[in-house]
Amino acid sequence: MLGRLADRVGLTRGLAGVLPSSTSAGWRGRAGVLVQLAVAMVLGARSLLEAEQLQLHHQGLFGPAASDSTMRRLLAELDDKTLMKIAKVRRRVRQHVWMLEVPPRCGVC
Repeated sequence: MLGRLADRVGLTRGLAGVLPSSTSAGWRGRAGVLVQLAVAMVLGARSLLEAEQLQLHHQGLFGPAASDSTMRRLLAELDDKTLMKIAKVRRRVRQHVWMLEVPPRCGVC
């Protein structure tokens, strides 16, 4: 559900615009891997190996699991410039989400 939320509010798409990409066979979209890693951490993963195992165990939630080595490569690629770009994407998405109108739960509210 959290991964789908990231997709629906534009976080995954925004991250895809700032993270490395490739069209070569076997390449995993770095934005999707980063979102999967974040969701795994929310669900209790404390290491990359635990994140991979959690994804493998719950493939219905995550889809194909990203290996711990793929996650490690992604994290190694995150230099200061890329981290600043990620922060801008997060800020833009956060502003978008806060601007969404949330309907009241009852007619009296």
